[in-house]
Amino acid sequence: MKTSWIDRETSEIVDEEEKMREINEELERFKKECQGEKTSEEKGSKYSSTGGHVTHGEDGMTTILRELKEELGLDVKENEVETIALVKHPERPCLINLYLLEKELDPDTLKLQTEEVDSVEWMTKEEILSLIDDGKFLGSHGYLFKKYFNN
Repeated sequence: MKTSWIDRETSEIVDEEEKMREINEELERFKKECQGEKTSEEKGSKYSSTGGHVTHGEDGMTTILRELKEELGLDVKENEVETIALVKHPERPCLINLYLLEKELDPDTLKLQTEEVDSVEWMTKEEILSLIDDGKFLGSHGYLFKKYFNN
């Protein structure tokens, strides 16, 4: 299935291969490790990245800043978060905002929202891909990681 990419500035559909190259350039700035969360038992004990649903009156950036605060206890300013892409969900009629936060974090100092997050750890590309292949990563989060890491 081909993914539709929407340019945030022009609202035009962008060529998938070109957008993947751009995103990969952004992701190369990662230090080969990404922050991953393990969701609480109530949420299925799956691995994921920080995120959540946009509520009434919010935009995607407001949502990710709120979720970083709620789930991890992080006070992050908008200029610290980079918008990477707006992606059509591969299975549902919705869009996914993808953001990149480059920040030195010690998972032991985070204030986790225990109703949603069980633990946070740094994982390598290989560890994340293995969790996805083993069905231990949330579907849409795993889809995005796998797509970016494999292109």
